[in-house]
Amino acid sequence: MKLSICFLLFCAALSAGATNKSPEHTDDTVKAPSAGRISGFGLEIIMTKLSYIDRKLFKLQSDLDQHREQMERNQKCHEKTSPTATTTSPNKVKLPSYSSCRNVPTKVSGVYLISVNNNSAPFNVYCEQEKYEGGWIVMQHRFDGSVDFYRNWAEYRDGFGQLHSEFWLGLERIHQLTTARAHEIVIEMADFEGNHGFARYNAFQVGSESEKYELKSLGSYSGTAGDSLSYHEKGRKFCTKDHNNDGRPEYHFAVRYEGAWWYGSGGGYSNLNGRYKNTVDVKSNWWFRFKTPNGHHPLSFTRMMIREL
Repeated sequence: MKLSICFLLFCAALSAGATNKSPEHTDDTVKAPSAGRISGFGLEIIMTKLSYIDRKLFKLQSDLDQHREQMERNQKCHEKTSPTATTTSPNKVKLPSYSSCRNVPTKVSGVYLISVNNNSAPFNVYCEQEKYEGGWIVMQHRFDGSVDFYRNWAEYRDGFGQLHSEFWLGLERIHQLTTARAHEIVIEMADFEGNHGFARYNAFQVGSESEKYELKSLGSYSGTAGDSLSYHEKGRKFCTKDHNNDGRPEYHFAVRYEGAWWYGSGGGYSNLNGRYKNTVDVKSNWWFRFKTPNGHHPLSFTRMMIREL
């Protein structure tokens, strides 16, 4: 349409220019009508073609508008009916969440979203899906000393580290999980000489923050590492360097051992959040009954995991 109008204006300008020219010969005056007839015929053909092009362009634009509307309708329909994921923005997808690692429909270990219940916000956990029949939530992992575990109460409550590296899941999440449903726990370990072992307890529950994350339930032991958790630890409150809950203010075992644990008034038989170092020392991370008579044999690897029963 716009091309047609522009062409008409251009032709009008040419016509006006041709009219203003004075013929120099009589022959030119005689031949002018014939030239005018030819020019008019050519303009008519061009105008017809331009009109055809306009109609084609109009139809193409109409088809494009209909196609865009159909695509928008299809996208809205997909968002309403998608069973596993809902698009929240062009680049973000809402992932499914599960009540526990045991309900994750895959045997691939990795990070998944867990919801304690329908009223709580989901959070990421690392699920171990291959060892010990799978379904385990990893709550502590140490293997290279890259993360400092000598931390305060708030950090142990909320968690720290990265799920694909060394980390502590967080006492509040551990409390929520073990209170909502019954859980068991398994603790894997290895020393710097390459010796491996594990300790498994068929019940595990942690109290609330107001209860100082007390170790409220600990079941029967089985495994190869020796039992270094059920000796007086049940009922003990969690201790950090800024929260002395061991019942012995003169000792403050979290500071003395440079860790954070359920120490109790006797100091306990394990210190899995102690310093990461290859030294026989009360401040290292150790498991009293594992592979040594002196009790403070350092560990190069520990992993604590809980699973819904």
